[in-house]
Amino acid sequence: MPDRRALTRFAIRIAVIFFVLAVVTAIAGILVRAWSPPFDVPAMQAVVDHRTALSTQIANIVSDAGSFAILAPLTVALVLLRRWKRPADDLALIVVAAGSAALPSVVKLIVARPRPTIEHLTHLTSLSFPSEHTTQAAAIYLAIASLLTQGRPVIWRRLALALAVVIAIMVALSRVFLGVHYPTDVTAGLLLGWLWTIGIFRYARSVLKGPGKPEIVQAAPKS
Repeated sequence: MPDRRALTRFAIRIAVIFFVLAVVTAIAGILVRAWSPPFDVPAMQAVVDHRTALSTQIANIVSDAGSFAILAPLTVALVLLRRWKRPADDLALIVVAAGSAALPSVVKLIVARPRPTIEHLTHLTSLSFPSEHTTQAAAIYLAIASLLTQGRPVIWRRLALALAVVIAIMVALSRVFLGVHYPTDVTAGLLLGWLWTIGIFRYARSVLKGPGKPEIVQAAPKS
């Protein structure tokens, strides 16, 4: 287990990453809200016009893949299965999961962008920017893919990371399809989630002592 000094530095770096990402994303959100991008509504309308019962059902299932009600237990299960053998990595994963839920919630309160006025297929009363589901999916799936491919051949690592990216993008598209987010909301969510995970593994996790390595940013082993 990392010592107290390492944990203190870890906590400080987490706070710095959180603050920087929250401020930058909030500024971007305020600018987006003031600008009202002309492509946001037409893009949503184009999607809405092609809804079918089957595609709507699929979108709801995909959207649930970004729900914290699913991702939180998944994170806990992975940590338990790993039996705390790499505490630095496990702590980083827990932080990624918690922060991916907290970050968009804080930014939403600052930006205060209303939900789209296009028909919602999911009833929501919360704010819109950035997409919480998308942020969580981008952050947590990337972190899990990285941890599960430690020490694996480079081809498996690349496939896992690519799959994590694809899942996050699919969640983002499903939120637009359901009419609960603008394209700019989910784009911000993707970038916020990925940057949060990379920041935690590269900048914060590196101060912890332990056998694990910040796999997301280190060169993968040759196959």
